[in-house]
Amino acid sequence: MNIPPVVTFSFARRLAAIAALAIGAVACSSNIDNTAPASTAAPTTASSSTPSTTATTAAPTTAAAPTTTTNPIVTKGGVVKVANCSGVNGAAGVLTGEFAALGFTTRDATNGVAQDSDLELSKIYVVAGSEAVAKSVSRLMGGIEIVPMPTPVWITDAQVGLGDATVLVMLGHDLAGTTLADMAG
Repeated sequence: MNIPPVVTFSFARRLAAIAALAIGAVACSSNIDNTAPASTAAPTTASSSTPSTTATTAAPTTAAAPTTTTNPIVTKGGVVKVANCSGVNGAAGVLTGEFAALGFTTRDATNGVAQDSDLELSKIYVVAGSEAVAKSVSRLMGGIEIVPMPTPVWITDAQVGLGDATVLVMLGHDLAGTTLADMAG
């Protein structure tokens, strides 16, 4: 049987168009994790007398899941006390409540005195051994500075007012009246 060349050419063109669409579909498929597509096809080649296709299939690729390290919030191993060093009434008490709601052991809020009575920038004082809790508090507050606890501590009633607190947040003007959610950004 003799097939006219027009039919063969038309058949070859259709095959080429189908292959081009298939390649385009693979190339345009959504690839959220930026991995290679599961399979690719080589372009179709056709001659005027006998249509032929060549296709290759690559082995599926899998991308390793991205490694995420999340430092947990450490609430045990320290006692948190907040001192208002901003003059914003009630700011230390509100922040104390937020820490307590997150599971931190807290003590009643107090006020800063003397050199820490009016701070522009908040800071955290920590007693050795409670650094993990202090770091968690700092992260929740947007990464504020942590320094060793001074003696005497500059709060109402000094060391007696500190009691058993081992993490002392000195709440300055920069964060007073701001929620933890807003501090963390």
